[in-house]
Amino acid sequence: MPVLSSSFVDLPTLCAVAMFVSVTGGLLLLFAWMQNRSEPSLALWGLSYLIGSAGVGLMALGRTSPESWSICIANTLICSAYGVMWAGARSFEGRRVSVTLIAAGPVVWLVACRFSGFLESLQSRIVLASIICAIYLLFSAREVRDGRDRELMSRWPTRALLVLHAAFMLARVPLVSFLATRPPIGQPYGLGVCIMAFEALFATYCLAFLRMSMAKERAELEQRKASLTDSLTGIANRRAFFEFGSPLLEQTIADRRSAALLLFDLDRFKEVNDTGGHQTGDSVLQAFSHLVSTVTRPGDLFARVGGEEFALLLTDAPIAEAMRGAERVRGEFAQTPLAGLATNATVSAGVAMMNESNRTLSSLLVTADRALYRAKADGRNRVAAAPLVLVDTGGDSALATDVARSGVIPAPLAG
Repeated sequence: MPVLSSSFVDLPTLCAVAMFVSVTGGLLLLFAWMQNRSEPSLALWGLSYLIGSAGVGLMALGRTSPESWSICIANTLICSAYGVMWAGARSFEGRRVSVTLIAAGPVVWLVACRFSGFLESLQSRIVLASIICAIYLLFSAREVRDGRDRELMSRWPTRALLVLHAAFMLARVPLVSFLATRPPIGQPYGLGVCIMAFEALFATYCLAFLRMSMAKERAELEQRKASLTDSLTGIANRRAFFEFGSPLLEQTIADRRSAALLLFDLDRFKEVNDTGGHQTGDSVLQAFSHLVSTVTRPGDLFARVGGEEFALLLTDAPIAEAMRGAERVRGEFAQTPLAGLATNATVSAGVAMMNESNRTLSSLLVTADRALYRAKADGRNRVAAAPLVLVDTGGDSALATDVARSGVIPAPLAG
């Protein structure tokens, strides 16, 4: 029965495969960067692969050339590759890249190489190089863990692979005596060395594709966000309002909670554009969006649904609270001075409550629009509630009074 520890891969083969995988991965990452110049992390990752492949090539020469320079430079390049890899992870998350920290690992290695005893000890070299690379890998994993755009699915396998690769690097420290046993030139290495080598190849290959996948996912996410965002005001657009508002309303109904829709329309906006110009009109839209955004609660949905028309979907808001919110926005906007206008701009609002006849976002918009029309007809710069809908108040006279005063169904009766 054959012994498993008998060796079957020699150093030139390992190095040739490693260089091929590294160069291929590096070129693919650089090609991906050329297609997406807004993501410099791809260039940094590609560069790290190419630097690492050069280090691996020099490592192979260490068997036939003076180790005092080839091994020293080879490990300097490999440490630099892992440092640049970490820089790519920071760049991908939009964080500042520190050149000092990138160079820290290679500098530590070069300083150690100045001691003849260190260069003569294969075990010492393996331990130091493994620790330096593992630190950069763990730093990279932390960047991925704390990164933005947590929706990226490739983020999690990338982090797991970085941690696993770091664990294999650190595993070399207790196994250094075994790994430092070098066979004669031309003889194959043992099973342990092969496992370490194949793990490195696996991590190199997979990380290249995972990083390209992360970059692709981010580009798609940004495109999606752009398609759901109003470019002028930075808030949700009409498409986003229906895409997110409909499930939000359905969940509100399922939870038997109240919901209100506030529909705002800037008064005489065409006159604002005609007198102050479109730039002034844009600043008015931006000022109103900013005002409403500062008073909305987490979970509310605010969007620009038309040229000068905005919608605010409130959950857990009874009629009194919805009316107070609309009146607050109206009052504060009327007192907001705006450049380019002789008088302050104003806004009208219509308020509709969710009830048995208004259980969809479209029907709420129709009802709120009718209330808005009445606010406009009554002189603008005012808030109007939706028309009265007759409901069974269950004999609660106080509740009936609220219905009569507000002209809408109170939230507790919705659903």
